[in-house]
Amino acid sequence: MTNQLVIANQMLQHMITEFTANELAPLDMQIDQQQDYPAGLFQKVVDNGLLATTLPAEYGGAGFNFEAAAEALERMATGNASMAVTLEGHFKTIEQFVKYGSPELNAKYLPSAAHRIFAFSQTEPSGGSNPTGISSRAIRQGDNWVISGDKIMITNGGLAEVYCVLAKTEDDRLAVFVVDKDMPGFSFGKREDFIGLRGVPVGEIVMDHIVVPSYHLLGEVGQGLEIGDNAHADARVLMGAVLAGILDHELTIAVDYAKERKALTTPLYQLQVTQQKITDVAIARENTRNLYQSGASKKVAGQAYDEVAAMAKSYGSRAAVLGGDEVLQILGGYGYSREYPIEHLIRDARAMELAEGSIEKMNLEITKAEINK
Repeated sequence: MTNQLVIANQMLQHMITEFTANELAPLDMQIDQQQDYPAGLFQKVVDNGLLATTLPAEYGGAGFNFEAAAEALERMATGNASMAVTLEGHFKTIEQFVKYGSPELNAKYLPSAAHRIFAFSQTEPSGGSNPTGISSRAIRQGDNWVISGDKIMITNGGLAEVYCVLAKTEDDRLAVFVVDKDMPGFSFGKREDFIGLRGVPVGEIVMDHIVVPSYHLLGEVGQGLEIGDNAHADARVLMGAVLAGILDHELTIAVDYAKERKALTTPLYQLQVTQQKITDVAIARENTRNLYQSGASKKVAGQAYDEVAAMAKSYGSRAAVLGGDEVLQILGGYGYSREYPIEHLIRDARAMELAEGSIEKMNLEITKAEINK
């Protein structure tokens, strides 16, 4: 990395740190309690250019690579994990445009990614991380495709304006198409009432015979599974970064409390039982950080990163849930109170034991990778 790139990355991380401290962290509890972003907050994200972090410069973006973006999400998640996950969903979708989009498609949509949220839409009532069960259809009609179907539990569903949707063609091949919320036949459905990451809108989109031109096909017909898998791998690396941020947030709470509180006359941090819990959370943070950074660096270098991406999400999500429980125990009754953030951090981390593939699916993929070596 050149000195110029190093300086640019340092400036990005400083800006993210300041934005998180000034704009996100003070609203962390409010975001969880009201299950939404406060009025004007998302516009500040746009105005500060955060949506354009990974957007290539030729489309008006900042052009930072995946390593820089992942680090930025870790820093952001130390103050609020919901907004970090909203950006994770946007960043992973931009990655699919860059890798698979035609020049015509990218020229039409990528410049708008600096102010419009993008989302990847695969899950349906009949199929989640296993896409073979989906029922959405794309029927070819002349130079157009006609798309119908129902997608559920979509990260940023309702907030996003541009969606990459997985569908089956008439011959049952999987393909990904780009649809816009302003197209006739597009509508939003139910928003999920999830227990964690409550700021992130997760919702349903309904497609009723949406007509899109042929160049709205991402990649080629038959590449749908590949594109979906690539989006999952990108998301898992970025989720590892968010989880490292959650672990750091948990650790900060534990350390601050252990320094302030005493058991009779002994500061809590001097007790071995407290030291063990703080140590376990600190080690988990570093392990999660190393895993996601390894995945990000492998992706940037053009190396296979699917397995380590699965590790980052699997290990990080379990560690953040367990770490939160350890910190709750340090805080005692205060940790169990909704007036303190640790309980919502546990709920936030728990969401990522499911999103982008369950821990059980991650374990299956890791095992397959090891057996096939």
